[in-house]
Order: sequence, then structure tokens, then C-alpha cells
Amino acid sequence: MEKTLPNFLRMLLTLVFVCLINIHLFAQNVQLKGTVTDETKAPLPGASIKIKGTTTGTISSSNGTYSLSVPKGKTIVISSIGYLTQEVVTSGEPVLNFELKNDSKLLTEVVVTALGIKKDVRKIGYATQEIKGSELVKAREPNAINSLTGKIAGLTVGGNAELLGRPQLVLRGSTDLLFVVDGVPVNSDTWNISADDIETYTVLKGPNAAALYGFRGQNGAILVTTKKGTKDGRGFTVELNSSTMFEKGYTAVPKAQTQYGYGNDYKYAYGNDLYDLDGSYRRTNIWGPKFDGQGVAQYDSPVDPVTGVRTKTPWLAKGVNNFENFMEMGLLSTNNVSVSASGDKYDMRTSVSHTYQKGMAPNTKLNIDNMNIYGGYNFSPKWRMDANLNFNSQYTPNIPDVSYGPNSYVYQFKVYGSASWDLNDVKDYYGGPRGRQGLVQNFVEYGRHNNPYFTANEWLHSHKKTDINGYAKLSYKVNDNLNFSLRSQVTTWNQLRTEKVPPSTNLNQYVNDYYFNKTNGVYNIWYGDYREDQRNLIEHNHDFLANYNKKFSEDFNLSGSAGANLRTFEYNSTWATTYALTLPGVYTLANSQGPVKSYNFGSKMQVSSGYYTFDFGIKNWLNINTTGRVDKLSTLPAGHDVFFYPSVSLSSVVSDYVKLPEFISFLKLRGSFADVRGALTSPTIGTAYNALTGNTVGTLLGGGTYGGYGTELYSSYDGPTYDNQNTYNVNTYYNNTPSVDYSKNIANNNIKPFDVKSYEAGTEIRFLKNRLGVDFTYFTSINGPLVFQLPVAPSTGYSTESVNAITSKKKGWELSVTGTPVKTQSGFSWDVMANLSTYKETLSKIYNGVDGWAINNHNYKVGERLDGIYGRAYVRAPDGQIIHDASGLPLAQQAGVNNNQLLGYANPDFVFGFNNKFSYKNFSFSFQFDGRIGGKIFDYVYAQMLNAGTAADLVQGQYGDARLKEWQSTNGGTVNATGAMVGNGVVITSGTPHYTNGKIDNYDQLTFAQNGKAVTLRNYIQNGVYGLFDEPFMVSRSYVKLREVVIGYNLPKKFLAKSFIRSASISLIGRNLLYFAKRKDIDLDQYASGFNLSSKSLGGKQSDLQSSTARRFGVNLSIGF
Repeated sequence: MEKTLPNFLRMLLTLVFVCLINIHLFAQNVQLKGTVTDETKAPLPGASIKIKGTTTGTISSSNGTYSLSVPKGKTIVISSIGYLTQEVVTSGEPVLNFELKNDSKLLTEVVVTALGIKKDVRKIGYATQEIKGSELVKAREPNAINSLTGKIAGLTVGGNAELLGRPQLVLRGSTDLLFVVDGVPVNSDTWNISADDIETYTVLKGPNAAALYGFRGQNGAILVTTKKGTKDGRGFTVELNSSTMFEKGYTAVPKAQTQYGYGNDYKYAYGNDLYDLDGSYRRTNIWGPKFDGQGVAQYDSPVDPVTGVRTKTPWLAKGVNNFENFMEMGLLSTNNVSVSASGDKYDMRTSVSHTYQKGMAPNTKLNIDNMNIYGGYNFSPKWRMDANLNFNSQYTPNIPDVSYGPNSYVYQFKVYGSASWDLNDVKDYYGGPRGRQGLVQNFVEYGRHNNPYFTANEWLHSHKKTDINGYAKLSYKVNDNLNFSLRSQVTTWNQLRTEKVPPSTNLNQYVNDYYFNKTNGVYNIWYGDYREDQRNLIEHNHDFLANYNKKFSEDFNLSGSAGANLRTFEYNSTWATTYALTLPGVYTLANSQGPVKSYNFGSKMQVSSGYYTFDFGIKNWLNINTTGRVDKLSTLPAGHDVFFYPSVSLSSVVSDYVKLPEFISFLKLRGSFADVRGALTSPTIGTAYNALTGNTVGTLLGGGTYGGYGTELYSSYDGPTYDNQNTYNVNTYYNNTPSVDYSKNIANNNIKPFDVKSYEAGTEIRFLKNRLGVDFTYFTSINGPLVFQLPVAPSTGYSTESVNAITSKKKGWELSVTGTPVKTQSGFSWDVMANLSTYKETLSKIYNGVDGWAINNHNYKVGERLDGIYGRAYVRAPDGQIIHDASGLPLAQQAGVNNNQLLGYANPDFVFGFNNKFSYKNFSFSFQFDGRIGGKIFDYVYAQMLNAGTAADLVQGQYGDARLKEWQSTNGGTVNATGAMVGNGVVITSGTPHYTNGKIDNYDQLTFAQNGKAVTLRNYIQNGVYGLFDEPFMVSRSYVKLREVVIGYNLPKKFLAKSFIRSASISLIGRNLLYFAKRKDIDLDQYASGFNLSSKSLGGKQSDLQSSTARRFGVNLSIGF
């Protein structure tokens, strides 16, 4: 009988054997240490070092070092995105350093495209550009979209410095851009998403890239990808970001003369009542007496209590710095906290932020609260749910009205302001001998202006808006090749704006009115007005999407998506105003003396769509992408309400199959075509009154029924315009009864939305082992035929008919250069990014062979640029001198649109941005210059200041000499001035000029002599320059701005190792610090030009009175836990 060991002995021996093996294996482990670098010997942080076939590993630190326990003889895998992976077998050595080489084939992983689909950048055949959200939160703007200025080739951002001001975005000359958040179009303003929640901005440049969005993407799209979960995919993180910036000083302020004061013809215009009762001086010109200390009865003169006569006091420039003293230091403060978590089955992120902005104008402030919640959960390997909700609340008790008119501070202080009064004397805006608390304001004169403190504290424009958008998405994964998703999204916002117009407000009337009227010696008092503007919008998008991806072999692959979308849209608005208040200070519609006037506007639309996109790849040699979309719109005539949008693109990575010179690391060629139709929609909308009548509201009751001075406020809309469907028009009230009449325009049932056929070609090249990158795109597009109203025979009973009238052609190119000129092993690097772009748009075709197309002061012919600015030009002699008439004024150009002359082009020749970033270990320093080169703009501010007598040019040079001589001839303003202004140029001494298209064509029959006729300067300016010509006010739109400067410091990891803080950084920031331009009375940065196909107008051709961008200085702090 064979003996066997007891069971317990066998177990004991087995245990000892296992322990011996483990002891042996443990003895073979080596604590491996070393450094991971790139080809330049610079440390490579974040590289993965793993034991092959296991999950054991680590990542390199910020200085490239690592430490890992590795059994002898095991294979180590070292990898990093953008670099070739290495495998090394350990042999027991304690130190191993690794140098990773760049991999041109892994230049970029993916880029977000239309519908939120992520694609390998090598497969994309159209132009896109991406900016990380982290680059925008330090030197931040109140509206994050403004931070894209200078960072995207082809995108021009016309910044708006006002509270809740809408920035003007122009992409390749088009202004109607689509905003998409996480793959879903969002119909709201760009204030509704916090910069702290943005992972990336991706700009799809033109219809080639955005064709899948149909007519909404006809001009391109800006995609916003929000943050989701933790960055490394696991764990729990808390991030805090706090930014505080102070605003002080504008980059551009009109320079006003301070040598002459209020009045006309060198005489003070106001008497004992400080008001000119015959109305002749209501405009408050600054053509009055020179500040020489002479006695003038003025606002601060003692008043005889018996006679009411004012005693003369010295006439001095008391308020040279009134504007600067009135404006206050602004503040922009943003605080954000976010919590992120990720696990095997879930990821989530919640973010809450608050932005407080105090404007530089007194009593202006803005509060914005934002909350973003995202969550995703894998129910199983096949089912997943994602949901996102973004809530935004905006509130301000007062938005300054900065358009041309008496409630604009630039207007009050600079254009029609005088240094004859001291700001400190009017701070008590209800004080003084004429003031009555709550009823009558106190000011230095009562002809046209309002006391600026009265405007700031009593004439209030409030704004309250709640904005919600979100989606829920259910995904099902059939297998590794096929998946489906169903998504439902909503965008909704509600907005209420009110205007409180207090008693005694001067609304710019030119007749004796308001509290200036007297009845039996008693002033009548108008108790003010109140109005409300309510708007609300709701939009739903429901999507079904199927995605397929199959690699048939090493040489061929196919991927694609197909889906459907249902969009429903509804918009409603009401605008109502009192007809004078019954009780002062009670701002409700019920307090109206007369019947309340109100207008309502509503619109609905439904769009049903189907779409697809397919990619077919042959290795990396060639990738073919084709997309298509079909839309059916409820707002278009039957037979023209369904249309198809096709696109096709090609891309080829030449460096994969052609041996190129060693200095070329990567070469890709691409080309694309798209055809996208419009849909008779409008991107924005004004008040209900504006939507129904086409007129702007302006300042209440000023200059007409409602269309007076002031700003018309527009909201995001993207709904139907009904331009071709109005059956009647709503007119103004008669005896409190609304009147309507039938449209004088023929609604054409055969009208077709215009389309955009776009062609694009480009290349992406990387040099010197990817140290230098160049991305170049050339594009051309044919836009039209645009819907336009052309005249018809009066016998039809109509005046116009809507037809597809004109077609334009656009050509341009974009260049983006990125690089790292310097990168050393010591940790120093220098990164650069430069963007340059240009385009031109011309008229290519007109309806039925019509000779010209009259718009924007010109009868355009085929081949002419649409950005031409036409206006009244000087009539000149053959040698270029200005011709004057017998009265001494410049000879007037003949009237008529065909006589207007080309004064310049609105579009700049080039738009550029240049960004630099220097880094050394934990320190960084970056700055950006951007600007425009070429182009013209009508300087409206200068024109008004020249007319008013406030322009600085009127006290220097020829104008200044003439003005001084004329003042000296008045004997201190007691006699009329002797004209001293002799215009430079010639007069016609014989012959009569004959004109063709506004130009003299018979010079050989004319003789000329030097002009010697003297006139008063005011007459020369107001009746000879300002009143007759546009040419002298055209200025170059070239400028350069130092846009931002950031000095940053990241706390070293070793300082935080023993704390619960994972990361911390602090940055000193500045924005809009320097501004270089030939004229600095306007901020050229704010006027982005472009011909707008929707509004049929040329934007950015004329300046206005809005505030220029402010200089900001501050600090940003970021902490991660």
C-alpha cells in the first residue's frame, strides 16, 4: 500500500512553495526611474509608462520624471498623444530615460464637426478651426464670444462694450451664423453660456462644413462643446475659478475742443431763463464765445430776486474734464465652482457661476447667474443615457442708451457738450432755482440736453431674461460598428424690458413743449411715460441618428451617419406704451392718461428634415465625404417648400504615400463643394412694433410717433420673416384707432429662397518635425438669387413685386500659422499663432437683365464690389483741387443716386491676429495683437462734432486760425463776426460745368482761379462741408490693438503634495491695453463690415455713438481639488 502525505502537510508544502516563488519574483522587481523627453530633449509631462499586458503603470510628472516598480525582463510601453509609442524590455537597470519621436500620423486625434460628430482631422475635407475654452477664461470678456477676436482666421468679431451688447460676428463676410451647443442648434444670444463651461469652440467655416444643418448653416456655424465629467475619466474633482477685472478708460474717445463755449455766431445763446423761447438755438451748438474770462450771464450767475436778471460772471472753461469725471471705474467679477465625477458607468459635472459687471457709466450694472448640469450613465454595455441642462438668468435695472440722441453720454459730453459748465454744479439734478423734486430736473440750460445724472438715475431701461436650454439623449450600441441615438432638445427664453421716462425728460423736440410751455404764467409739466417690451421664444429639436463604422481591411474603411430632425418654433412679443402718465413716478401701464397703445407679433414654423453623412477611406491616401439634407418648411409656398442640400469633400494625406523632403513632416490636401439654400428667415428681431411696421421704436415720443432717437433692441430669432406673405400692413393710430392697409408689394408664389454654392480648396502642412504648421484655405461662393422687391407698373395697382433678383460672388482666402520656434530641455518654450484672411464680394447677376440694382446710395452694376461706400464727393478741378462756388463754399455735387461717387470700400483688405506665449517651468507670459488693414468707414462722430463746433480740428490749423480771427473781429461777441475762412481750392471764372454721373466732363471749356472768397467758419462747415458732402468724413478702418496680456504662474506640485489641493494657478491680466489708429475718436474694432444677404444691407459702413471698448486690468485665480 502506497503511503501518501497527510492533506495538511501537502497544503503546507504548497504554501511554502508559493511563498518561495513570490519571494523570488519580488527579488526580481526593480524600482525603475527616469525621464521622458521629446526630440528636443524637453520634458514630456503626461506620458504613459505601463507594463505591457497589465494595467500597472504611471504617468510622467510636469518635469517629465517617473517612477515604477517593474519585474526584471518585463516589457515597458511608453506612449503619449502625438508621439510614436516605444516598447523596451527591462534587464534590471534602475534608470531608463525615454525619448519619444513625433508621429505625424497622430497629429491630432479628432475634431468636432456638424451634429456633434467627432472625426479624425485627417479625414476632414473642409476648413475648421478649434480654440480651447481654457484659453478664454483668464483674460475674459463679459460675453465669451468676444474672446475669439483675432484667434480664428476668417472670423471678425465686432466687439460691443455696452452691457448686454450684441457683438457683431462676420465669418467670410456673412453675419448670420449658427450657434450649436453639444451638437444641437441653440436659438439664443451668446450671453447664455458661461465661459467656464466651455471645453472647446469649433468654427465650421462656411456651408461646406455646416451643410448638415441646412439653411441655418448656410454661412457657417460656431460649435460649443461643454465640459463633461473629469478630465482623466475617473475620480472626483472640484474646480474654482475667480476673476476680477477693473475697467478704467476707453481705448478711443472723441477729442473735443475746450476753447469756445455754448452759443452761435460767438454769442452765448441762453438768457435769464437758460432757455431760448423762440427755438432758434435749440440745437445747442458750440459756436459761442471764446473762453477769455469776459463777463457772461450764465447758469451759475447770481440772480436778482426782484428782476430775475442774472449778473455776469467770468466766462471760463470750467468743465474741461466733465466726461472723464462723470465716468466711474468699472468692475467685472466672475466666480465659478464646478464639481465633476466619473466612474466605470457614469460621468457628471455641475457648474455654477455668477458674473457681476458694473459699467463705467453711473448707475449701470449687470448680474448674470448660470448653472450647467450634465450627467451620463451606462445602464449596460449597450445602453447609455446623457442629459444636459443650462440655466441662465440676466438682470440689470438700467442699460445705458448709447445711440444718437440726448440720452447718450458721448452725445451729451463730447458731440454737443461744452466746457462752459462744471459737472459738480449739477450733481443735485432736482436742485437749483428751476428744479422740483421728482418733477423738474435742474441743468445748466434747457434747450436740448438732460442733466447726465438725471439721465443716469431716473431715465431707466431695465432688462430681465431667463434662458433655458437642454437635451436628453438615449444611445444604443448594437455592436462595435453600429449604434443608434435618440435626442430631444429644447431652447426657451423669456425677456422683459421696460423704459421709465421721468417727468421733464427732454426728448429732443424742436418746439416749445413739455415743462417749457406756460399757461397763465405757469409751466405745464409732462409727467413722463412708461413702456414694456415682452418677448418669448420656445424651440424644440427632436433627432434620431444612426452611426455606422466598418474597417473592411487595412486599406478600406467606411463610416457614416443617417438621421432625421423635427424642429418646431414659436415666438410671441408685445410692445406697449402709455400716453403720458397720470401720476408722476408711478410706472405702470394702468397709469396712462390716454389709452395705452400696444402691438403684438407672433410667428410659428415647423421644419421636418432628413440627413446623412458618409466617409469612405482608402488607407490615408484618400477620404471621400458626402452629406445631404432635405428640409420641408411650413413657411414657404407649396411647391417651393422642400429642398435638398448636398455637399462633397475630399482629403488626402500626401505624406503617407509620397516621400517628401525631411523638413516636411505632414502634408494634407483637401477640397469641398456645398449647395445650401436659405429659407426667408431672419436671425434677429426687434420690438413687436418694429416687426409689424418695419419702423424702429427709438426714444419714446421723440422725433415722430415712435421712430425717434434711441436704440432699437434686437433679440435672437431665426424665425420666418413673412417678407413675401404680408396681406396688410399695420400703420399708426388715428384718433386712437389702429389703421391697416393692404400691402403695395405683390406676394410671389413662385419665390425661391436664395442658395449658396460654395467651393473650397486647402492644404495643411507641418514642417520641422511638426514644430511649424500652416493651414491655408481658398474659397469662392455664389450667393443668390436674393429675394428683392423690384418696381412694377402702376397700372397693376402695386408698387413692387418680390422676385429672386440678384446674385453675388465671393472670393477669399484664410491663412493660419502655428509653431513652436523655441523649445529647450530646460523647460523654456515659445509658441506662436498667427491668422490672416481676406475676401471680396461682387455683384454677378441681376434679374432679367436689369442694368443696375439701386441700394446703399448706388446703382450697382455687374462686377462691382458690394462693399462700396458711395456718397457725395467734392467736385474737383483737373489737378485735384476742390472747386468752390461764388459764395466761397465748396461747389455742391449734383443730387441723385447716379451722381454719388465711390468713397472707398467698407471691407478691410486684411484681418489679422498674432498671439505669442512664452513658458518657463511654472511661469508663462502671453500677449496678442490683432487688427485690420485697409477699408473705409464714415466717421459719424467726427461729422457731428464738426457740425456742432466741438471737433478739435476747429481750434487748430486753418480752421483754428480762421475761428480765432473771427472771434477777435466780434469785439468780445458784441458785433457780428467778419468771415475769415477761405477754402483751399479754386473757383470757376468762365464757362459752365457739365456733368456725367456726378463728374465734370467739359474741363476744356472751363477756366479756374484760386479761391479768395472769405466766409465765416461756421457757414463753411455747416453749409459747405457737413451739409453737402460725405467725402471729408471717410477715414481708414486700419487699426492694431494689444488685445490681451497674461502673466501666469502655476504653483509647483511639490508645494501642494501634502495638501488636498491638486493644482493652483494665478494670472495677472490686461485687455484692450493699447490702440493704434490714425483717428482715435471712434473704436474701429466695433464695426465689423459685411454685406448681409438677409437684411440686404451693408453693415459696418458708418460709426455711431456707442462706447468704445474699455481697458481692463485684473487677476485670475484657479484652484483644483
